[in-house]
Amino acid sequence: MKLTYLITSLLFLNCGISSIKEGESKIEEKFLSTFKNAKYSKAATLLVHSDSLGIHIKSSAGIIESNSSKTSLEQPFHIASIGKMFTTVLILQLVESGKLSLGDSVRKILGEEIVKNLFVYEGKDHSKEVTISHLLSHTSGVADYFESTEKNGKSVLEELTKSPEKFWTPMDLIQFTQNNQKALTIPGGKFHYSDTGYVLLGLVIEKITQKKYETVLQENILTPLGMTHSYMYLRSEPIDKSQLPVSSMMLGDKDVTTYKSISADWAGGGIISTTEDLLLFHKAFITGKIVANKSYLSLIGTNKFMDGIYYGLGLMTVRFGDMSFLMPKTPDLHGHSGLLSTLLFYSPDYDSYVIANLGSTEDVGDSFEMMFWIMQYLKEIKKIKESK
Repeated sequence: MKLTYLITSLLFLNCGISSIKEGESKIEEKFLSTFKNAKYSKAATLLVHSDSLGIHIKSSAGIIESNSSKTSLEQPFHIASIGKMFTTVLILQLVESGKLSLGDSVRKILGEEIVKNLFVYEGKDHSKEVTISHLLSHTSGVADYFESTEKNGKSVLEELTKSPEKFWTPMDLIQFTQNNQKALTIPGGKFHYSDTGYVLLGLVIEKITQKKYETVLQENILTPLGMTHSYMYLRSEPIDKSQLPVSSMMLGDKDVTTYKSISADWAGGGIISTTEDLLLFHKAFITGKIVANKSYLSLIGTNKFMDGIYYGLGLMTVRFGDMSFLMPKTPDLHGHSGLLSTLLFYSPDYDSYVIANLGSTEDVGDSFEMMFWIMQYLKEIKKIKESK
């Protein structure tokens, strides 16, 4: 994350506001300035919502190049790794229905052929030891097909622009890791973020339900919650088909919005959604509407992803105070981010949801900086609300 500008700004930190309306305006201003200064983002959307604070702030910026229109507040976008929360919910639903246990062996469920060579570490095959919990927490040791963590290692991310017409199946993704990558640790060892692990979870869901992942997603989450604008990219259709095109997706300086190769993002994040639909999902997740409330709390963990970001079971925790000693103490946020600078986070202290899309792999740091400032304004809004 780029922190130089942020740390300098903190020396002059003053988020004082005189009204809730001013705080809402400041949040929108921060979003718009973030988009303006972003490196490659072409279109962006933001939703900040809190029932207890009485706010529902929506904003959009940029142009949708496919039809030369202004970005809509309802613009659908690729949520990237936020999708891991959806896969996590589907797994928890199977656990709560008694069809699966977090301690179950992945190899027993999927068979030896699918896990072959994925968990061989220092010459020993550890596939028998890998559990559902290991995959959810990125502690199985399996490599990441999307972004290799090996020096000079191959990754699917590099292949997306080389072969834009290639449609990736889940087994293509598994075989890519089998043929090109090596396990990084033993199961239960170090944390290593892995999209390959979430493809395996998607295959577990399909094996147990005997249905396609996208069908289970539709039946168990999207339809029950009324997420009518959400669907699996290139694999299904939304209940209410929007007239709006998908927001731009930028891999570096390359616009890949129309590439079939984006199908490489599957159970780890291949969902198109909107800010309002994601609010429905996160609210339902937290309040126990789609899984038990205790299940959500059990997902919060302490595995270090990077400075200030920790991982549990399919859930990130952000602690801005751990990113720099110059940062003021800020309450934790729980949720997930994505490679395309997407955010879906909830602050229990402020009872607030922050949902955003910048649609660019090069602006992730800026998206987190924006969320930090949003938290400062939410703090001031809460003070004003409590003083009344």
